Amino acid sequence: MSESEYRAKVLIVEDNKENLDLIRYFLKSQNYILYASFDGEEALKQVAEIQPDIILLDIMLPKIDGFQVCEELKKNPETRFIPIIMITALKELKDKIRSLEAGADDFISKPFENIELLTRVKSLLRVKKYHDELKHTNNALKEKNDILVWMDQYKEDLTHLIVHDMKNPLFVIQGNLQMMTMGMDTDRSEMLRKYIDRIERSANNLLRMVTNLIDISKIEAGTMKLNLELGDLNSIIERSYKRFTDLPENETKAIRLNLDSKIRPFKFDTSVIERVVDSLISFAYSNVNNDGNIEIETSLNDESVILSIADDGVQLPVEYGSQLFDKFHQVEIKNEGHRVLRGLGLTFCKLAINAHNGNISIDKDYKKGNKFVVLLPVKKLES
Repeated sequence: MSESEYRAKVLIVEDNKENLDLIRYFLKSQNYILYASFDGEEALKQVAEIQPDIILLDIMLPKIDGFQVCEELKKNPETRFIPIIMITALKELKDKIRSLEAGADDFISKPFENIELLTRVKSLLRVKKYHDELKHTNNALKEKNDILVWMDQYKEDLTHLIVHDMKNPLFVIQGNLQMMTMGMDTDRSEMLRKYIDRIERSANNLLRMVTNLIDISKIEAGTMKLNLELGDLNSIIERSYKRFTDLPENETKAIRLNLDSKIRPFKFDTSVIERVVDSLISFAYSNVNNDGNIEIETSLNDESVILSIADDGVQLPVEYGSQLFDKFHQVEIKNEGHRVLRGLGLTFCKLAINAHNGNISIDKDYKKGNKFVVLLPVKKLES
């Protein structure tokens, strides 16, 4: 039905037939659909049945007076937005105040002019129309949002399933590589080991990306539980450092460790933090030239262990700020020609450190290249 064809439903609640006929006469020219009730109880039943667009409500009614009817309608979520004009023969100011306190949208005193009545009815019907349109729009938006939420959850579940299933063939690849290594004869071992090492590194990198993606999903869903145990951060850094320096492609790249010996073991998830360290060192090595420099440093303050990993490679766009770690900006940053960690590695690092009540950021004042700074709060984790 078009807007021009729509006929507003008007409920008149009046126990005096002469007054009822007069109101009907005044409203007849507007092509409204008119309904009538003669007492408060009947009015409440009729409102539930017809859902009028406006109610003209007399105060002095049998059974339930107009104040009570108005209060009942206004406290009901289904009827609270139906505009109500209280019609009263009472002249006292307190009665008009009582009408407004009951929730009436307007009131009119008997006797009234037809123009006054029509003006007030039209005004409130216009407000009701705007409210109905807004409600309809909100409902439509909610339905679309519900569909988008469902689709997003479906996509997340499907991605999680696929990523999780990728781990099985990776484990098979790693297992067979180990069997090949044990079965190699001495004549060909040096040549084959070079290729096996490459395959194994790629398999390990892929497994790390898969594990990171699974953990990102768990952390965002609030289902990941950290396995907090005493760990030695400096030892983890040294192990990771050795893995990368042993690679042939890193032979000419200089890396310097400056690890604070005063840092004692503290509680964190060693597996998760080891992947964070590996990811950041991997980024540093891949980001610098063959003669590039990397510096890894740890220090301690009153509340946190501080890890910084700096390189003199291509600088990431610092104007992105914390968005560098946002999974939705990884493609955008890559498309601008910047190198980021594979498999949402920066996003994983951010979520993993946040899960430890820590923080990771990129130093905007570091001009040589990139400097990632990680804070792990020792006291909070040990308490």
